Amino acid sequence: MARSESDSFSRGLIKYTSRDFESMFKEFKDLVPKLTSLWKPEADSDPGVVLGVYLASVADVLGVNLDIQAGELFASSVTQRKNAEKLFGLIGYNLGWYTAARTEVTFTNTSDQTQYLNFGFNGANFATMNAYTDITGQSRVITYNILPMTNKYGFKDTRSKRETTTSNIDVFAFSDPVTLAPGASVTRVAIEGELRSYSVSVQEVIRSNYIIKLPSQHIDTTAIWIRAKASQNSDAFLETQWVQCASVADFITPEPRFAVTYDSYSNAQVQISNYLNQLENYSNNYLTIYWIDCSGVIGCVGQDVLSNYLQAVESERVIDFKSGEMAVSNLSNTVELPHTNVVTGRSPETAKEAYRNSRNYVNTNDSLITLPDFNRFLNREPGVDCGFVLDCQKALEINMAIYKDPNLSDSEKAKMYITNYDFPAGEPIFNWETVLNIGFDPSNPQKYVFASNFKRWTVMCFAIHNDFQSSSYGTSTGGQAQVNNSSNFIRYKPPQLLIDDIIRDYLPLQALSVDLDFGYLRIFQFCVVGQIHTKKPVSQDVADTIVANAKEALSLYFAPANRQIGQKPTLMEIVEVVENSDSRIDYFDASSLSHPVISWRDCDVDFFNAISFARYVDVPGGNNLRVSPDCIMTYDWGVSK
Repeated sequence: MARSESDSFSRGLIKYTSRDFESMFKEFKDLVPKLTSLWKPEADSDPGVVLGVYLASVADVLGVNLDIQAGELFASSVTQRKNAEKLFGLIGYNLGWYTAARTEVTFTNTSDQTQYLNFGFNGANFATMNAYTDITGQSRVITYNILPMTNKYGFKDTRSKRETTTSNIDVFAFSDPVTLAPGASVTRVAIEGELRSYSVSVQEVIRSNYIIKLPSQHIDTTAIWIRAKASQNSDAFLETQWVQCASVADFITPEPRFAVTYDSYSNAQVQISNYLNQLENYSNNYLTIYWIDCSGVIGCVGQDVLSNYLQAVESERVIDFKSGEMAVSNLSNTVELPHTNVVTGRSPETAKEAYRNSRNYVNTNDSLITLPDFNRFLNREPGVDCGFVLDCQKALEINMAIYKDPNLSDSEKAKMYITNYDFPAGEPIFNWETVLNIGFDPSNPQKYVFASNFKRWTVMCFAIHNDFQSSSYGTSTGGQAQVNNSSNFIRYKPPQLLIDDIIRDYLPLQALSVDLDFGYLRIFQFCVVGQIHTKKPVSQDVADTIVANAKEALSLYFAPANRQIGQKPTLMEIVEVVENSDSRIDYFDASSLSHPVISWRDCDVDFFNAISFARYVDVPGGNNLRVSPDCIMTYDWGVSK
């Protein structure tokens, strides 16, 4: 039976696929003649046309809002931070908040007599320094607070997880005197922002369900401290040490603790442990919360721009910084520098940024199942710059790809294979010579192509810790790997304490009976050789500065935290890094010297494979990277040539 025309309207007058203004208004115009004869589409002032435009506009807005609301339910399309907090909180990922920029400030006694400084806290302020332009060159006063008792990059810090101060340092020390002999230096950590405080009675905290709302939004949640006083106007602090926790879940220990949480409007607030109610003779006391009100990204500064040093506590002798008795220098914090306390200022993480960053966060509910899960787990661990994980199947696939590569000779393949030196061998279950039908003796190390039997229930982790430097985890282990009685590469493994901590973090996540083990990375050191040509002739001092900038740019670009294991450097990226390191560079000549641009040092790069890392090293006092002599000005009797 044929459907009547009215049946087409039984489920609505507008098609559900019509979602935008144009399609809705077109359907409205097509529909009206079927419902009424009072229709003059040629007249824009016709009441029906006006009504149709209005309805289509409203429907368009509703359709857009509906799409947005649906998108807010999924991690890949969420746009609102408050919704992202709820979504990513399901996997335990917390969105980043404001981070105050940090740098190291060095004071050097340039006079011929002893100088005295005191970086102490006076109860309301730290010693401060100012910058007067931001990273965009705009005029603006940026204040940096010098934290007492801090120093250079210490043993308790790692490349991937830094602390502004170690746990046993009191940044509220009322006195931090320093005596500098002629030529001596001292370094302190400086943090950007304004030190603010807020006092609240213990009784009020209890009435507010142990939550303290702070009168500020630009709060660095890693720079919050709580001190207790006997009364609101007291100048003396009590000895009770309030310790900050990562979350309220750590309040299980009956100690004075606090954590930073967020309200429904994404405002940071402080939540106090209910242990507060258990402290004797504490109900009439006051809690004073100190925090850094920072500028986020725009709080970063360039190198050696901090000045106008103001002490909060008087020292034995007042120093006139303008007289040249004391030189002050600071590191740039527009990028994070390895082995320093330099931290780039950050603004709150957006929903899109959280989506990208959370993909490196392991879902602790679903545990570790696939190799990508293991890789994300390893690379997010504190202290790991970069890491790579493979199992026996992946190792065999890598070896098979090498074996089938027609561009490699047999001797080249033998150098690149992953062997039992890289991945432990298991029980002799398979005869790989028969299975793969290739002619070799798997029991002979000199003819080793495939490991005879890799451990099937083991995942091998290869990682670099703290840019190869020592830390509180200890010194890395390893040495020269001897292959065919020659030094072909350096074997490297992270400190055992770091390995133990990673395995400890792994145990609650495992869903399968997989053992975690760490192997030796193959490290291949290289330096860059070439000549820099400038846009116009420069003096020798300027040439040295240009070379230093180029070497610094190369060190940052090829730092382990910015690279991946198994990734070789390329000529084009080296040229791009060097040419972009200084605005005075015209081009980088990569063929003017007798050595190759990528010069491998004390190693055989033919052994480079998937578990290898190319480490950039500089040649101390070497002339491997230089400004072309044709671009350096020479003088004869005061006349430039």
